[in-house]
Amino acid sequence: MKIKVLILCITTLLISCSSYIFSDPYVDPDLRYVYADWKEECKQRRIRPIQNTHKIDSIIFDVLEEGYWGKCFGDKIVINQSAMAPTDTFLIKLVMYHELGHCAFDYKHMDYGLDIMNSVLPESEIIAYKWFWEYLKEDYFSRYQLPKTRKKLKQGSSCGEVCIQSKT
Repeated sequence: MKIKVLILCITTLLISCSSYIFSDPYVDPDLRYVYADWKEECKQRRIRPIQNTHKIDSIIFDVLEEGYWGKCFGDKIVINQSAMAPTDTFLIKLVMYHELGHCAFDYKHMDYGLDIMNSVLPESEIIAYKWFWEYLKEDYFSRYQLPKTRKKLKQGSSCGEVCIQSKT
């Protein structure tokens, strides 16, 4: 009887600790719909979002230096509110997926044609990203690797950003 109670106590403790360790980051209210969409896309592909975002403390809409759509600082994602309005829903989604690619999945930049993980996003090409979104999204998630596998393969920093390229 004592063993059953002890096992029950240990199980309860482990469950409560795991929910504390793996919790969602704070997400700015203007960005919650995109984060929810990203999490749902993860779940549809049997990717556990919490397992990948536990290192992220917050995802905020704030000012960044000129020339950046967003930045991943390892434990924080900043989406540049001076570069886009909260009503720019597709652009916010594109930049959030990019930054979550860095912070949650340890993705590096992929500067070959159109790719969510491109380091430069020319304003003139945003419409092409919108047209090909479903294909780009599938390609993005197809690169996913489990955290244990990533840890073995990791080289360099997982921090990153996506830069604005204006029409000139």
